Amino acid sequence: SPSLSFVSRCHLSHWSGPMEEAKPGEAKTEKTADEKAQAARAAEKEKEKSQVQCEVLGVGGIKVGEGTTVHPACLIHAKLGPIEIGAWCCLEEQVEIVNNSSEPLIIGDYNVFEVGARVQGGHGAKIGNANVIESRAHLSLGVKVGNGCTIGVLTKVPELEELEDETVLELGAIEAHTKAAKRLHEILKETVPRAHHLRKTTKA
Repeated sequence: SPSLSFVSRCHLSHWSGPMEEAKPGEAKTEKTADEKAQAARAAEKEKEKSQVQCEVLGVGGIKVGEGTTVHPACLIHAKLGPIEIGAWCCLEEQVEIVNNSSEPLIIGDYNVFEVGARVQGGHGAKIGNANVIESRAHLSLGVKVGNGCTIGVLTKVPELEELEDETVLELGAIEAHTKAAKRLHEILKETVPRAHHLRKTTKA
């Protein structure tokens, strides 16, 4: 199992790795308190069995920063190299982050990975700060993302692509923007004549 390191107040929802056992010196001496603790642990284990878990796999080692939340059904797999996830990130359900390279996969702070987003590490892949990877978006092998970027729903970023700060990628953006412009023009044709005095053009 991978080595897993948490900074304080990180929230990992029901991960399926091994649970840390209490140290012998920390055991309660009072019998009633010990029995209550055992009952609480048993109840928690039963609760976890009935819930979808996230998977933490690999040998590379995984570090999760302060305030970061990992939802159930996520996969964080450090196949070869380590994965470092910064502070105050959010990994929603079914997010997959996999590092296939011995190089570390570094993910900065305040990033949001929406449902079903996928990230492939390796070949210098890196994600900066304050990015939004929308639902089912896919960052291919070796992609480098700057700061403040938005990767739209179902968008796949090609291998080894480098995105500058505040880049916005959206699948079908041309078609969507064309429809929006046409719709705006139709609205203006109806509203402008009622709100303004229009001067008719004359032929030369």
